[in-house]
Amino acid sequence: MNTDTTDNLNTRGWIAFDDTCPFCRRAVATWGPLFRNRGFQFIPLRTHWVAKRLGIEPGQTPDEFKLLLPDGSHTGGSRACRKLARSVWWMAPFGVLAELPGLSHLAELAYRAVASRRQCLGDICAVLPAMPVRHHRATSFLESP
Repeated sequence: MNTDTTDNLNTRGWIAFDDTCPFCRRAVATWGPLFRNRGFQFIPLRTHWVAKRLGIEPGQTPDEFKLLLPDGSHTGGSRACRKLARSVWWMAPFGVLAELPGLSHLAELAYRAVASRRQCLGDICAVLPAMPVRHHRATSFLESP
């Protein structure tokens, strides 16, 4: 299936995501139907025309998902989340509130915190080594039979 920008004139945009990231794939599985019903299409960031349009070099992975619009513009990360939220009636108030000064900064910080740890938000962390679980002494006491 060719998903070039000229193929579907009814689309509201393309949500380009990291298809190698388990967290990102789960997010698409969870939120995909909601946004597909509103005219958005999901597409891997490494798709040739997407990478070319965004200036992504081979082997490079952007640190955020991108929202590409039919008019040729694009945005990413927290701004893209806010724009997508405004396309759903029950999310729209959150999208508008997150645009307010101060709250937009907090939304950006929250997005960056999740995005920087997205490889570790699944069952297995591909980035950090396994860490021993440390319990506080009170935990051991409370867990005793």
